[in-house]
Amino acid sequence: MTMLTSRDGPTVSVIVPNWNCKPWLAEAMTSLLRQSSPPEEIIVIDDGSTDGSVEWLTDLAARHPHVTLLRNERSGVSAARMKGLAAASGDYIYFMDADDFVSTELFADFRRVKARHSGIELFCFGAKMFFDLPAYQREYQLIHQRHISGLLSGGSDTLMKLMKSQSAHRVVWSSIISRELINRLSIGFLSIQNHEDAPYMFALYMQANQIYLTSQSYYYKRFLLSSLSQSTRDFSWIENYFIARESSETFLKNQGLEIDEELLDDYYQTIMQGCLSQIRKNTMQIPAVWRAPVERLVRKVTQQNPRMKLLWYCPTLFVGLQACRNRLSRYSPKR
Repeated sequence: MTMLTSRDGPTVSVIVPNWNCKPWLAEAMTSLLRQSSPPEEIIVIDDGSTDGSVEWLTDLAARHPHVTLLRNERSGVSAARMKGLAAASGDYIYFMDADDFVSTELFADFRRVKARHSGIELFCFGAKMFFDLPAYQREYQLIHQRHISGLLSGGSDTLMKLMKSQSAHRVVWSSIISRELINRLSIGFLSIQNHEDAPYMFALYMQANQIYLTSQSYYYKRFLLSSLSQSTRDFSWIENYFIARESSETFLKNQGLEIDEELLDDYYQTIMQGCLSQIRKNTMQIPAVWRAPVERLVRKVTQQNPRMKLLWYCPTLFVGLQACRNRLSRYSPKR
């Protein structure tokens, strides 16, 4: 593996799992190759693609020495990320999805911040979402914004502050991460299909020495109905929430920290509400072994949120009210 070493400052390894993303790889890779301050390594891990991705990536790696292609049998995004992490040698790690792209100023701006604040272990930023349309037809919507800017220390107080400002996002592509922090925590990604980022980011927020947040949006998230996170319609979506949360509880125990239920509830709140929505929306059958945990989850969520209480106990009425609201919004006066 060849690294670019033409500059002072921290080296960066970008890890990109790929599974049948050939239609979008050119845009993703171009955004990395055209960085004004390029990463030293771009490691793509193909996870058993059958769409011609491997051939395209093989040609790309042959033309760009700092691009490396690794191959996996189909094992999932978590295994692919961990394989890339084992091969990476950068001071900082950035995990990116193969169907998205990043601003060409991402790593330049990160390095400028790092030069001013040498101790940062997380560099956190926002994103914009777009539907999978040709570039000239796209409209970008702000998502996963950071409403707090500046330097903070990690820990539960900071995480609570971030959550209150809707700035504690649970996706790894919203942060550049110190390899030293990753090594210090000895953490990995869970081998689940949904929510695998959440416990990983929870541990990073809790234990980072310094976190830098910016209101800038560097990530461009492509919305695809066919993506695994959007297309899951079975109970695994709910089961994986319980697995992810248990992982965060185990992390706190291993660090000698108190299991703070309020902290965990706030951190996983959106996913907890999503569990109830998924069950109702897809009329899921709850396996017997999961009925008691789901009942506890329902009580907790419905006690905290009247809207979710209506969804759960009166789903037909909830859907009707939503339809009325959507219809009335068409006639709202434009400002």
